[in-house]
Amino acid sequence: MPNSDKSISLGKICLLYVLLSGLWLLFSESVIHYLFSDHELLLLLSALKGWFWVLFTTIFFYYFLGLTWQALEAKNQEMIRSAKKQDQQLDAIKRKEEFYQRLYESVAEGVILQHTSGQLYNANSAACTLLGASLTDMKQSGFFTKEILWMDDQGEPFSWKAHASNVLATTQDSEEITHTLKRFAPEQRWLHLNSVLLRNAQGEPSWVVTTLSDISMRKYSELHEGILYGITKRILAEQPLNVIFQFLCDELVHSVGYPVAAVGLKMPEGSVAIVAQTGVRDEYMRTLNIRWDDSPEGLGAVGEAIRSGKPQVQNLIDNPQFKPWWGIFEALKLQSIATFPLWAHGQCLGAIGLYTHLPDYFNSVRIERLQSLAEQITMAFLAHEDRSQLQIQGTALSAAADAIVLADRTGKLLWANPAFAQLTGYAFEEVRGQNLHFLQSGYQDSSFYKKMWDAILAGKTWRGEMINRHAKGSLYREKMTLTPVQANGVEITHFIAIIQDVTKQFATHKALRDSEERYEEMFENMSNAVAVFQFSEDEKVFRCKAFNRAAEQIEKLPRSQVLGQPLDQFFSNDESLGIIKVFLQVFKTGKAAYFPATYYQNAYVSGWREGFIYKLSTREVVTIYEDVTRRKQDEETLWLEKERAQVTLASIGDAVITTDVQANITYLNPVAERLTGWSNRHAEGLPLLSVFNIVNENTGQAVVNPVTQCLREKRIVTLANHTVLTNRDGKTISIEDSAAPICDRIGEVIGAVLVFHDVSDKRALLNQLSHQAHHDALTGLPNRILFKDRAQQAIAQAHRHQTHVALLFLDLDRFKLINDTLGHTIGDQLLQAAGERLSSCLREGDTVSRQGGDEFLILLPEMRSEDQVAQVAQKLVNVFTIPFYLHKQEIYITASLGIVLFPTDGEDIETLIKHADTAMYQAKEEGRNRYQFYTLAFNQALSERLGLQNDMRRALACDEFLLYYQPQYRISDGQMCGMEALVRWQHPERGFLLPREFISIAEESGLILPLGEWVLRSACLQNKLWQDKGYPPVRIAVNLSARQFRQANLVSQIAQILTETGLDPQWLELEITESISMENSSFTLTMLKELKGMGIHLSVDDFGKGFSSLSYLSQFSLDTLKIDRSFVSALTDRSDERESGNEIVTTIIQLAHNLGLRVIAEGVETEAQLDFLRSQGCSEVQGYLLARPVAAEDLVFYLVEISHHLKEKLSNIDVEKNIS
Repeated sequence: MPNSDKSISLGKICLLYVLLSGLWLLFSESVIHYLFSDHELLLLLSALKGWFWVLFTTIFFYYFLGLTWQALEAKNQEMIRSAKKQDQQLDAIKRKEEFYQRLYESVAEGVILQHTSGQLYNANSAACTLLGASLTDMKQSGFFTKEILWMDDQGEPFSWKAHASNVLATTQDSEEITHTLKRFAPEQRWLHLNSVLLRNAQGEPSWVVTTLSDISMRKYSELHEGILYGITKRILAEQPLNVIFQFLCDELVHSVGYPVAAVGLKMPEGSVAIVAQTGVRDEYMRTLNIRWDDSPEGLGAVGEAIRSGKPQVQNLIDNPQFKPWWGIFEALKLQSIATFPLWAHGQCLGAIGLYTHLPDYFNSVRIERLQSLAEQITMAFLAHEDRSQLQIQGTALSAAADAIVLADRTGKLLWANPAFAQLTGYAFEEVRGQNLHFLQSGYQDSSFYKKMWDAILAGKTWRGEMINRHAKGSLYREKMTLTPVQANGVEITHFIAIIQDVTKQFATHKALRDSEERYEEMFENMSNAVAVFQFSEDEKVFRCKAFNRAAEQIEKLPRSQVLGQPLDQFFSNDESLGIIKVFLQVFKTGKAAYFPATYYQNAYVSGWREGFIYKLSTREVVTIYEDVTRRKQDEETLWLEKERAQVTLASIGDAVITTDVQANITYLNPVAERLTGWSNRHAEGLPLLSVFNIVNENTGQAVVNPVTQCLREKRIVTLANHTVLTNRDGKTISIEDSAAPICDRIGEVIGAVLVFHDVSDKRALLNQLSHQAHHDALTGLPNRILFKDRAQQAIAQAHRHQTHVALLFLDLDRFKLINDTLGHTIGDQLLQAAGERLSSCLREGDTVSRQGGDEFLILLPEMRSEDQVAQVAQKLVNVFTIPFYLHKQEIYITASLGIVLFPTDGEDIETLIKHADTAMYQAKEEGRNRYQFYTLAFNQALSERLGLQNDMRRALACDEFLLYYQPQYRISDGQMCGMEALVRWQHPERGFLLPREFISIAEESGLILPLGEWVLRSACLQNKLWQDKGYPPVRIAVNLSARQFRQANLVSQIAQILTETGLDPQWLELEITESISMENSSFTLTMLKELKGMGIHLSVDDFGKGFSSLSYLSQFSLDTLKIDRSFVSALTDRSDERESGNEIVTTIIQLAHNLGLRVIAEGVETEAQLDFLRSQGCSEVQGYLLARPVAAEDLVFYLVEISHHLKEKLSNIDVEKNIS
């Protein structure tokens, strides 16, 4: 009974265990699903629930088996004694073991029981399934004693034997140790291990119990989510598609465990381009050919997925669809494939392909997850397209010709395209964040901007034009469209401005309007009659559409009576005159026609008409004509005048040639025939250049033909100086005169007339006079006058080129001794030889001049340094080391030189000569036969000039300058005919200063400009005051310096002075300095022409001082020549000097008379000079003999009285002369 009771009790316990287990499984599962819905949490709770039950049952069996074991041990002795009883007990134990084994196998998780040595003791079927081996195999193959293809948490190979030792070493009692194992083949799986150490009754470690759970699905879910996250992250980072594709392939192979993953895109020609792949070596990729068309290479899973747009899952081995790739699949041991199409915007763009080593691998869960990856890749496509679209839009905005601006609602600039910088001149980065107020120009007032902002902030689009300011300060006109941007359709947060530069468009429209107005004004104000007609197809008549004012005046018809009327309304005889035929011809052919002068009459007017008929693009016909009745009458008169002109031209003494507008000869008078060697009959029609061949007699170069220049510039042109004509026989003749254009009645040039005469004898005389006036008679070297002229030119050139001019004063040492000892003849020959030697040592542009006696001046222009001058000076000293052989005598002589440099040692010729003379004497004092630079007096002179220059600036501000006036008189009647304004300086310390003491300083410092303007204004004002007081008007002469004349605004300045002072221009005469003649440019000619056009008289001051001054006569429109005082002072009674000086003055007077110019002599100080000037026909005189310069208040006496006294004085001189 005890055994029976125990058996019954054991059965009850088993039944109770079964009931409790069932209730636990049902009740706990329902409660968990009721309380929780999260899938992963459910999995975790299920696992914990199972482990809890395992723990509970383990504890239960532990205590239960312990009690049972004690019972068995208690009964062991009894079993020995009773075999039957033992057998019964063994049977009971066997049954219990079977029960426990069934219970062990029923656990869902895998359970492994290991000895602490690592040897396997038992494992349930779940563990065998998870580990992929039977219990027998695991026991016999040493499964637990070697490393297999499982990896632990650290990625190291997992060993069960090592695991048991590790648990034994690290755990205490029932403490659990967990691991995660991972296996890659044949498919990737993850297991969760939980190990517990069991002890025996003695408390010693004896067993290791490990439970295994398959967590592969959870791991796959985690990897799937990680890949989706990685794709999304790369999309947001705007990485390229190929990078995203490669990331997907790498993750599917390296993380998920697929052997091969690839992404292919379909190409238009039917191929599939593999843009990313992982798992296939390059040698296979080179031979791989996949298509999506109907070819054999397009029948695979990739091509089918692209064509159908549906996922494809197939096995590869023995599948004829994959025959083209069997070799590759076999080499890579691939057995199944799954492909998923990639869609975007309703189009299949490609596919994702996944290969595995297992057949039938892809179940619905895997397909669903992989499909979600394909959909995520589709998002990458869409994001890429969106970015491309944004880039295209951005490029379009950047390339837009109009400026596009984005700003916030306060007007702060946030973005602008490149056209904004082109429009405004501001780079976007330079003005980013600034308010757009910086573009405002001030042309729009605040109300303009208020209306604009009111419209924008009201949510309306504003359009308008405004004027803004460019970064460089210029203004531009823009057309702007402002569109507000609303957030959520409510609040305005930004606005977009599209700006178009309409500056040129506005100017074009304005120009078009102006052009229309000009056309209308021109049409109405044309001197010719203009009538516009339109042909009526129905009536076959021309009706008037427009009729200008000139036509009304010619036809004596008001416009209202003509508009809309037919052509014969005012051309009443149009049929008989043929006008209607010309109109029809022009209308049909479109070619303009001319109708010659025709006489007609109508009811209102009669006369001659002449004009042209044109066809307009509007199919209208316009006639432009004029009344030529007067011209026809004048032509008859002209014919008679021409006959008289022919007779006159044939009888005058000058040669006359006329040409047409092409410079072809139309007439030669007899004198022209004689001088050119051509007859009028042979020359007529020939180009003037073939008959009238002129060159410069000095250079032999061709001279610009005056007729050609005259026709081109439409003005009178004078022949150039030194012009010679080479006639048909080869003879050269010196000529002079001018060419003038011949104009018709309306001022159009129709030809030219050339008048010239033979001046060979006159020019020879002038050349002789010029040479005598400018060269030393003994040596033939330039004299002081020519030297000064060249020195002035060299100084002017040095001013322009910033170079030096060296002036050397050379004196022969002890020449007087040779001259007195050997005689004047040898002395003269020595001077001649010395001059030749000096000339031979110098450059072509240098000048050697004899000043008198044994003194020579040497001019060296364009010198760069003092050393260069010293080398030349030493060469000149050395040239006298060689003796002179004169009259079979050997004569030794040395020379001493003084050297000055312009501008270092002086600014004018006289100063330079003076300083060079001082340096020469210093060289003599130091032993002669040497050269010496001027140094000592330089500092003193510079200090004095600088002080005077500073005083002059103060003097201009303090009115220290005065004007004195020297009267000018006509010799013929003794009347005062003018005066010259002369400036003086009342210096507070130096006293009364004359111009020669400060004018040069004014020139150098530029003070001549304000001083000259003051002189001109004061002189004009004073002359006007005298006239206003009733004194007879006289002309006042004012000198213009070269620097004044070079002012660009000189003409306007003089005009303003005349306007402000009220002086009539005819009472002003401007004296031009000789330096202007060396700047004979178009600027000078234009300036003089404008002054002459104002009515101002022009005079050449100091005429005759240089040969170059003769060029005035052929270039400038002058009124007066002023003989320089140096020539007047040379008019003496000494017979040896009188002839030369008198002939020069006489020649100047004759030249002035021939040119129709007044001539005035300055510096007249003796009655003999006055007598001579009067005898030669000099017009006017000025000098101390007649009147000294006086102040304005003293000149009144001359204005009232001097004329009478001078006339009486001149009369007395005549009486005395007649008596003598």
